[in-house]
Amino acid sequence: MFSLRTSVVLLLAAGCAWGQALTYPDSRIPRTRDGKPNLTAPAPRLNGKPDLSGLWQVERTPERDYAKVLGAGFSGLQVDLHDINKNVMNIFWGLKPDEEPLRPEGAAVYKQHQENPVTYPHTQCLPAGVPADMMVMTFKIVQVPQEIVILTELNSPPRQIYTDGRPLPKDPEHTWMGYSIGK
Repeated sequence: MFSLRTSVVLLLAAGCAWGQALTYPDSRIPRTRDGKPNLTAPAPRLNGKPDLSGLWQVERTPERDYAKVLGAGFSGLQVDLHDINKNVMNIFWGLKPDEEPLRPEGAAVYKQHQENPVTYPHTQCLPAGVPADMMVMTFKIVQVPQEIVILTELNSPPRQIYTDGRPLPKDPEHTWMGYSIGK
């Protein structure tokens, strides 16, 4: 009887796992005649503005680019290169120091993190936030008329960007992802 119960549980679990498949076609995606996504189609719209809703992933960095800067042996040390982008290691990879778009206070914090990586939030198992989380794995954007929500696969809180016309609060509540408004 035990093996029958075990078989039934495993069969049900396998059925649930199959139901989680990511192969369900999204009807909002424009497609070519052969059924593939049409990457040259116009951007979808929401209230006349581009609709950013969907799964996104930053372009992956080829191993040869890492090898040029960090040496040929780097890819053997870093096993998850397929999950990250070069900007995870340095958000300003490829920019000259005088081209980094930072205010003085941001430059001071950036310098602190470079000199002492232990101060970087991810090294303390704290949420890194946007844009750092967007350089690793995929993220999802949900856009509705009143707000845009960014969800990452790194256990960070969702980032909410309010687009309903509200002003920034004079004394915002401190949260990991801050308080954002957009137009």
